[in-house]
Amino acid sequence: MRDVNSIPPSFFNPDGLSPFPTMVTDEYLCGEIVFLWSAREHSKHLMNVNKADMLKSDEVLGELFFRQKQRLCRLGRNGGWNQWLTQNGISRSTADRLALEHAEFYGLTDELAHRAIADPIEGRVCQAAHRTANRLYKFFSSPDSRMKFVQVLADLFDLRVEREGEAVRLSIPPPEDEEKWKNVVVPNVMVIMADGVPMPVDYELRNGVGEDSPL
Repeated sequence: MRDVNSIPPSFFNPDGLSPFPTMVTDEYLCGEIVFLWSAREHSKHLMNVNKADMLKSDEVLGELFFRQKQRLCRLGRNGGWNQWLTQNGISRSTADRLALEHAEFYGLTDELAHRAIADPIEGRVCQAAHRTANRLYKFFSSPDSRMKFVQVLADLFDLRVEREGEAVRLSIPPPEDEEKWKNVVVPNVMVIMADGVPMPVDYELRNGVGEDSPL
């Protein structure tokens, strides 16, 4: 039986000592890999089953939370919704999210009371940015790919993006000037011919036809 002559560096602990008391055989390597892979796939299967069960529970909980929030958020309840969640050890953020998802799916958002929406504090914005950067740092391995990501992200957030060499400049666009649209004349889409028959106007074609053409 042939022993493995060189143990991979990953088999050593930080002190430089091998966690295996004896030389590792080919049969041991194959057996451990197959065993651990089988255990991993079993755990993955259980995770998927549990996730599917949780999604089904969330679907039912969403409707129940929606009904309960409607009942406890009426005028005169004096914060009954938050009090009830606290007494039962239920996360308000999760309960609000599931209730809102149910309301949005069935078009019932107008019937659901919402907390006032306000901009998050600067600390939370920074935390969100750090978490996003940490997850994507290795994915966007080059400065160019990172700048493209920032460019697309800013565009999705309705920010003005200007690429300048090795930098990206971001700015908030000015509000739309509604005055300039008041006197804009919309061209006719139909014209009345000499015989009284209406005919649609093709402006793309009109640019390429002669002046004597009825279009």
